[in-house]
Amino acid sequence: MREQRHTVLVWSPKGLADLRSQAYLDKKQEFLNGILLLQRLSSFRPRDALSAENLIALLEETEKLKETLMTCCKAAETIAAADSKISAEKVSVVEKALILRKVSQEIQHYFQEALNGQIFTSDIVKKWLEEKRKIGSKSPQGLDDKVDMLVLEPLFSLYFHMKGSLQTTVIFPDGSIKRASPSVINFLLKNTAEPEKRKRIFNALSVSFAQNSTVFCDILNSVSGAHLLHASRNNLTILEYALAQENMGRAAFDAVTVAYWEKMPELRKMIRFIGSCLENETSRSLPAALLGAALPHLSCPAHLRSFEVTLQVLEKAVRDVFPNFSEFIEECRKGRWIETHNYSAGAGGAWCAEIPSNRAVAVYVDYEANIHRAFETAHILGDAFLRWTTFEVPYHQRRLSELRCEFIGRLFEELLLRHLLTCAQKPEDKCSILWHGLRRLAINLVQIPFRFRLVERIYAERSNGYLSVEKINDLTRTCWIHFFQDTVEGVDQYIWARKPHFYNPMTPHHDFQYTIGFLSANLLIASLKNQQGTEELGKSILKACALHPYEEIFRRFLSADIEQKEIWKKAIDEALLPMREIKSYMSYIFPKESSSYSLD
Repeated sequence: MREQRHTVLVWSPKGLADLRSQAYLDKKQEFLNGILLLQRLSSFRPRDALSAENLIALLEETEKLKETLMTCCKAAETIAAADSKISAEKVSVVEKALILRKVSQEIQHYFQEALNGQIFTSDIVKKWLEEKRKIGSKSPQGLDDKVDMLVLEPLFSLYFHMKGSLQTTVIFPDGSIKRASPSVINFLLKNTAEPEKRKRIFNALSVSFAQNSTVFCDILNSVSGAHLLHASRNNLTILEYALAQENMGRAAFDAVTVAYWEKMPELRKMIRFIGSCLENETSRSLPAALLGAALPHLSCPAHLRSFEVTLQVLEKAVRDVFPNFSEFIEECRKGRWIETHNYSAGAGGAWCAEIPSNRAVAVYVDYEANIHRAFETAHILGDAFLRWTTFEVPYHQRRLSELRCEFIGRLFEELLLRHLLTCAQKPEDKCSILWHGLRRLAINLVQIPFRFRLVERIYAERSNGYLSVEKINDLTRTCWIHFFQDTVEGVDQYIWARKPHFYNPMTPHHDFQYTIGFLSANLLIASLKNQQGTEELGKSILKACALHPYEEIFRRFLSADIEQKEIWKKAIDEALLPMREIKSYMSYIFPKESSSYSLD
């Protein structure tokens, strides 16, 4: 039974997302007091186990407050990205966090000396130090945190500042004009189904980034150079460095890669089919602008057209595996942890971040009444639910990586997909759901792996020196052809400037986690078909995501060895469900006349 506690207010007026609120100021003061107290107490060097254990408890609570303040700053940036005071506040918190980091290292060093010298004995202190060492061995530390926080983070902020300062102009087929930031225009691209309109938007974005490519090139060179330095100082390749952050072995990653390329002919066949549906039956090449597009004549199912109804559908979809998801949603409502307001004209996107000092999660979903946003909502709530559930794991043991959050987020999407297919009454609704499934396949299993390969090539070339815009563009074209061959017409030439994934300050790779998370979700879905007691299995997997190496999660609960390619081929087969099922709905894809194109 989860303990009853006060639900912290996040997005409410005077909640933590308001950096001028008393709630936020109190948290910051508590954080500063914690650092001051830690400095004083650690200087006395505890001589008994109880004092040492209390010092650990104080340190962990102060670390939770640091994470809480960073989440508050992120929420405030979402509401008012142009407010320079928010950036200043974030820098202030980061500077104090560096002091906390130094105090933590001093405490660890002294505790080890104290245990070695038998000044005191404590199983709690011993286990705490073991966990710290374990984390250190799995998390490369090539540069100090000061470089991470005060160089890479500002570069990431600079990227968004430069991107936000641009104005992209789109002239639509009807002669109307839209002028806004690239983020707003990109949001429009994601949520536009009309082919000609999408092409105009896509081309306008490409022109905008082409005209300003030099500055993004400079930022990308700086970010990639810092990550290369991290990896080299730990005698790791960039990929090994990224896998270490995810606590996943190279053998499992290689197994995914082999299985993936063996299945690539089927994936290219799917892209050709999508192209025939969106353009015409004789043209099998999909225009780059239409990659991931919806069919314009297929509307969103009625029960996904509001945020609240989508929540209700999602609760039903995951109930058999995660019955306490409803409890999480109830806490979200009490504390207004979820914000759905359309900030910045639709540039906000979706994200979640922890408020560990109150065991809460801040969630932002820029909701629109379409199937794409419904699935994105499912994803981000799955991620948030994982974080909320694993607050029960001791803080010093709890290590959630991006891959684990992607795994559970995409599991929620897959459960929603299958639930919608089961419950849909109208065949046109089923067709709409299956088409969205094809869109997700194209993105997760072709477009994102392309991005991963491009990042790999950028790092390989960057290790030899500065990369020019022309060189990056050449790498983009080469990688694009390698993946898509003749299935797509044109190239998303400036994807490296448009996508923030290439500038991530925390990890050098921000793509493979999506694909492996997607396939992991489908692997679990396939395994659940033969499982009894899925409620306990779901709970156990969530906890394991916070504790174990990635391979161990599947070995322990599914008896699956993910270092074998056959396991991943099974996952890909499960993921291809929409490709198999859509055969029965061809008349709804081509409402005027049935297509002669076959998936067989």
